[in-house]
Amino acid sequence: MKTLIPSSKTILSLLMGMFVTITIAGKTHNRVFGSEMETFNAVYKGEFDLILPKNNQNEKLPVYIVLPGGVGTKKYPNFKKDFIIPGIEHMQGIVFSPKISWKRPDKKALEHIIIDFINAARNSYPIDDKKIVLIGYSNGALQSIKLVKDNDHLFSALIVVASNFEVLDKINTPIYVVHGTKDRYFPIKKAYKNVNTAKGLGCNITFVVAEGKNDYGAAQYVSELNDSMAQIENNIWSQSVEYTDQSF
Repeated sequence: MKTLIPSSKTILSLLMGMFVTITIAGKTHNRVFGSEMETFNAVYKGEFDLILPKNNQNEKLPVYIVLPGGVGTKKYPNFKKDFIIPGIEHMQGIVFSPKISWKRPDKKALEHIIIDFINAARNSYPIDDKKIVLIGYSNGALQSIKLVKDNDHLFSALIVVASNFEVLDKINTPIYVVHGTKDRYFPIKKAYKNVNTAKGLGCNITFVVAEGKNDYGAAQYVSELNDSMAQIENNIWSQSVEYTDQSF
């Protein structure tokens, strides 16, 4: 009796859209490979917040990954209303925020859900791979620095807001630092020092000083976020830059 062995192409097609379970730091995590959003939603149901543009006038959509830091589930709706909606929604793109980033997350688990989302979005929406922006607020900015370091060139730009960020190695992704002069926890002098250190390493970094702004909430940084978006659109997206595919 002849045994039929499926070809490698057939096996690959069977794996597409499926997920596997892996263990990270003793915890179980699902992973999505080659999926569309339907599979992503099934695997990560209830684990993220997603905003899609109501009227898409663009052929390709930008993607904004937002890491709010330790706002928690109860405070996230206000963060979304006061910071994300007025700061990003007008850009007519896809906004994604994984709930694991709303607290102190497992680094690899956070990285996996973000990359899984980007891969699923590529297969489901007309996204622009050259317009994927990572935005980190407070502790979320610290998360974002680590993510960009391990996935350089995946994002077209990084925006860190109100955070004691620190760059220890050169990062090729352009960085926009937004920091208030009245921040009680992270003094503006230290922010200047960190920016100069990053520049010394060869980073493409822009410092947006928010005069009079403090650490009392993200809402006060909306105008600086809008300005950073405009600079990214005019100074980075207008250039012809090739990015490497970082999908798993």
